[in-house]
Amino acid sequence: MGDGEGGGSGDEKETKKRIMRRTAKKRKSPIAKVRANVIKFCEILDHLPINFRFKLNNLSKDFNGSWEKTVLNGTIAWRNGPRILFNSSFFLKRKQVFEAIEEAGYPVGQLHFPDKRRKIVPRLTKEKLEELYHGEKKSLGEIAKQYGCSKQNIMVLMERLGLKRRTPSQTRIEAIKGGNNARNCR
Repeated sequence: MGDGEGGGSGDEKETKKRIMRRTAKKRKSPIAKVRANVIKFCEILDHLPINFRFKLNNLSKDFNGSWEKTVLNGTIAWRNGPRILFNSSFFLKRKQVFEAIEEAGYPVGQLHFPDKRRKIVPRLTKEKLEELYHGEKKSLGEIAKQYGCSKQNIMVLMERLGLKRRTPSQTRIEAIKGGNNARNCR
């Protein structure tokens, strides 16, 4: 979560986060919903690269300035000169933080977390999927690996978006031309 919790392994922290999210989902209270939103917000900030910088303007003097992501005693923190804040400290200013992160080159509105890798990747749009699969002739496995999901997820997405898959014979021909194993290219 990155808001000042000391020690503990990464697995313990992940387990605590999962339990907090699960508990927040079961209870429908406003506090539980806010807690779940804070956790999600902190996860987004956690997965930005170390030394990532964003600049906040037109806020209170406590938040204005250039913030750099750093690690302080094993915890993610944001430094602005001598001032240090933790992820959750920015939650009330999240709209401005997201705008600043987008200005710095990360399209927050198009980011999601694949279940297995837990790293930020851009969403796969119909146009991008069509370009990768039909234009660049990438296999379902290659696309899935790039986006941190399974081949089956890519197949379901293609079906949902109305994109046609290559036939087995087309796959074999392209694999032979490209020098790939024909079984893995469909």
